[in-house]
Amino acid sequence: MTEVTDTQIDEAILSELEPNSLKTARIMVLVGERFHASDRSFLDRVETRIGVLIEAGNVRLYGNLANWRRSELTLMPSDG
Repeated sequence: MTEVTDTQIDEAILSELEPNSLKTARIMVLVGERFHASDRSFLDRVETRIGVLIEAGNVRLYGNLANWRRSELTLMPSDG
């Protein structure tokens, strides 16, 4: 498998999100499927990138990011 960049992961995360909240676990699985990667190290990278997007103000988290099944994410509205 070709190395997936952080930018590619970020773009995949953002493309799966919408203004309505979605389970974090769902986003993790969808991003993993997109890159045909479901091993723990890849999912840890996805979790890290979600954290970066939260810190940047692109994504809103409801709950605890480490608890994928009980937390939710939503796409922050753009200031356009």
